[in-house]
Amino acid sequence: MLAAVGLAVLLALTGCGGATTPAPSWPAGAIVVTAEGLAFDRTELVIPADEPFTLVLVNRDGDLHNIAIRTRPSFEGELLFRHDAISASTAVLAVGPIPAGSYFFLCELHPQMHGTVLAQ
Repeated sequence: MLAAVGLAVLLALTGCGGATTPAPSWPAGAIVVTAEGLAFDRTELVIPADEPFTLVLVNRDGDLHNIAIRTRPSFEGELLFRHDAISASTAVLAVGPIPAGSYFFLCELHPQMHGTVLAQ
């Protein structure tokens, strides 16, 4: 009887027997960008100016994706940051200080995936 009660409690806690996946946990203050459906989930990143920060790149696609920050749109301008392409996984990236200003980010493998970076 005690075993049956324990099993009932366990099933109730796990959502009728199905295992739950905990929500992802990123470093405090991390900026998270998700690539899915050949698009980023955001078109603007607000980052701290002149300070290192953590950028998390989540790839939910079957295609490879990377992220780069440049001083001008597309492949023009100076490269401020780049991380190699990742497959369907997550990368936690340390980005060195970027001066205050407006910049651009993109996936260099799919340049239609892009947005603006505001360092302030």
